[in-house]
Amino acid sequence: MSVPRFAPPSPRPEVADSGLTRPDWVGNNPRDPGKLWLDKNENTDPAMIDLVRSVIASVPADAGFTYPDLGPVYRKLAPMLGVPPQCLLLTPGSDGAIRAVFEAYIAPGDRVLHTVPTFAMYGVYSRMYGAEVTGLEYRPSNDGPVLHADDVIAAIRESRPKLVGLPNPDSPTGTVFSLADLRRIIEAAGDVGALILIDEAYYPFHAETVLPWVMDYPHLVVCRSTGKAWGMAGVRVGYAAAHPDVAVMLHKVRAMYEVGALSASVFERMLDHEDAMRASVARISAGKAHFLAAMDQLGFRTLKGQGNFLHVAFGARAEAIHAALAPIVYYRKDFAEPCLKGFSRFSSTTVELFNPVIETIRGVVKGEGYS
Repeated sequence: MSVPRFAPPSPRPEVADSGLTRPDWVGNNPRDPGKLWLDKNENTDPAMIDLVRSVIASVPADAGFTYPDLGPVYRKLAPMLGVPPQCLLLTPGSDGAIRAVFEAYIAPGDRVLHTVPTFAMYGVYSRMYGAEVTGLEYRPSNDGPVLHADDVIAAIRESRPKLVGLPNPDSPTGTVFSLADLRRIIEAAGDVGALILIDEAYYPFHAETVLPWVMDYPHLVVCRSTGKAWGMAGVRVGYAAAHPDVAVMLHKVRAMYEVGALSASVFERMLDHEDAMRASVARISAGKAHFLAAMDQLGFRTLKGQGNFLHVAFGARAEAIHAALAPIVYYRKDFAEPCLKGFSRFSSTTVELFNPVIETIRGVVKGEGYS
């Protein structure tokens, strides 16, 4: 093979870092449509899927060949959130909001404080932008992963980070902090001059929110997704809310257009259906409670969590149950992290969709002679 005449220049050292890797972007296998998809915390409520499908069908054709005009979306979303439009940034999913915060505020050598385990992109963006990371480790306990607010505050005071990343609820742990504890954490971050990002991707599965506080705390950013409660994971729209002084910085690093016209049109129309979204959240939450009750009845250890997902430890019967479930449902079978070791995670769905999963698990238990 001949030696190429030309070679690309070196990338930024942070990007060239061999520890920064991403999943294969061409080799992933599509999921089987004949199975139930409970592995990625999507909204699988049939009524919500039908609504999203009908809204997509109502989008005018010109959204496919014109550049987006996003002003109407900002003006419609802002009063629903109780903040001025100048506080908002539309993004490609909440992931896009997280990246905007890193791009606007984090330079090589800055310290970032985030929970471990958490949404993978906090670690990815920390590497991409050359940050030094202090991890807030969840500890295993009989009640599941544990991280106390006092430990978070102590870490903030000791490490004095530039950015604190705190999903609430967190994923994959499903843990939350109370509003009282969040206020203490936010104020501790402010005391050391840190920006704090409260990631509310699972709102309103967990209905408590700090978004109204962005006008009171200029160092607070809140981000949300439409891929969970709103059933629009494929539309890829999220948003950040922040004090206008921070929002203007986030807008400086945005792409030419924050989201595409198709996505914006779907999102704008979906905002007329907030009641339907909340009804879907109620159905999925009822399904979650139904599944947990069944697992508790079968004697399995469960973690309730606060997102649209739950954990169950199948113990000695795990291998048999995984084999029985393999033909009918996708879910996460286990975790390497000590705080979740031995637990399987299922995204929540409706009672009706959960029932075959429950019956399959119950069949394994009865077949092995357990009551």
